[in-house]
Amino acid sequence: MAPKRKADSSDSSASKKRKAITMEVKLDTIKRSKNGETLTNISRALGLSHSAVATILKDKERIIEHVKGSAPMKSTVITKQRSGLIIEMERLLELWLEDQNQRRIPASLMVIQEKAKRLFEPLKKERGEERIVKANVTKAQWLSN
Repeated sequence: MAPKRKADSSDSSASKKRKAITMEVKLDTIKRSKNGETLTNISRALGLSHSAVATILKDKERIIEHVKGSAPMKSTVITKQRSGLIIEMERLLELWLEDQNQRRIPASLMVIQEKAKRLFEPLKKERGEERIVKANVTKAQWLSN
């Protein structure tokens, strides 16, 4: 009996490459679904797999919320926006770490955590933002765990 497929694995055309789907395509998929098109017709029209279309439709609330937050339509991943304080603290921490490296001073995890806390507290007081939205997991909280 002849083998069902070639033993040589050099034929890369058989395996599909993963491709990122833009928010534009995801919104188009959601609109087509709302207009009553079937999953099969949507997947054929947009050149997507049936499972990709099903996943997009399953996550449609999350996708719509992301787009409402004025996300770029060419983006492919839904990301959470973090507080400006955290970004500033990370920038300062990165500068401090680069300085430590240039001076050839080793920095342990405990030292980095402590420095992050010491950088974060004055920034928080300076900007008057005592309360940070719970949905944003801060780097300082993560480092302290």
